[in-house]
Amino acid sequence: MVFGIVYLVGMVATVVMSVLLWQQRARQGRAWPWVMAGVVAAVFWPLTLWPAVGAHWYRRGGSKRAPLIAGTSALAAVIALLAIGGLAEHDERAQPAGPQVLREPSSPPPSVATPSPVVAPAPPQDQALVLDVLDDDRVLIRVPGRDPQVVRLAGLQTPPAGECWGAEARAFAERSLRGVTVRAAFGVGWSSGRSPDPEVSLILPDGAEYSSLALQQGAAEFYPQSFLAEGLTAELVQAEATAKTAGRGLWGEGCHPPVQAAPVPAPAPVPGAGEVVLPAYYADCAQARAAGAAPLHRGDTGYSSKLDGDGDGAACE
Repeated sequence: MVFGIVYLVGMVATVVMSVLLWQQRARQGRAWPWVMAGVVAAVFWPLTLWPAVGAHWYRRGGSKRAPLIAGTSALAAVIALLAIGGLAEHDERAQPAGPQVLREPSSPPPSVATPSPVVAPAPPQDQALVLDVLDDDRVLIRVPGRDPQVVRLAGLQTPPAGECWGAEARAFAERSLRGVTVRAAFGVGWSSGRSPDPEVSLILPDGAEYSSLALQQGAAEFYPQSFLAEGLTAELVQAEATAKTAGRGLWGEGCHPPVQAAPVPAPAPVPGAGEVVLPAYYADCAQARAAGAAPLHRGDTGYSSKLDGDGDGAACE
């Protein structure tokens, strides 16, 4: 806006100078050619105004340096216009045009679409036949079209042979898995500190997840260094908590006997309880006899040399 006002003032001044030059040179001639020339020159007034001012000044005899002063003024005008234009452009960028719409802080801008949550695809499941139950929570399976493969049951840690509920846990696995066609879900996670066999989740024909079933029955423990899918980990941890609460399998009293409370010691007997406490001092032998303490011997409670007249160690004889 400032740039436009300055430019408009310069254009008007250029037209005025053209009229003044007409008065100096051709006062008797027509004025409109000078006015038209001034209008055309006004478009480029930063360059044309100052030579017109210098010519007017020179013709009036003001100074012999009028052309030099006019040229310097023209250069200064161009530099000033460039500076004003740069400042005006900076202000326009700093203040965006148009009314500003206020929005609630929680509402996203209309041009930004709210991303929908990305749901990880379920791991692929293959039909598999369980050929054998191996040691250390592993089974041998065969997927149609592939060679037999040893896999690890997801998140399980069964008690070794010879430990409490070890034989029962193996019998449960053989009864539930040997010779059964299951759906094997590969890529459910991995376990740290064990063999690199792939970790799989086996789905039984009735739809139950075997690792969850084994934990619910107390036939295994949840392996603490298992890194499984979030949903599967929560299911297995809950299944183990159910077995612990019910005391099933290896969480029963046979493997985890209840902690017996330590016997509470009987209170220490109070010294002298039930005994007659004799007074430590008798005023005379009558008081000692009335209390049934006479005779008093040296060392007895209540003995006093004042009551032992003959000093033989026996008072109130």
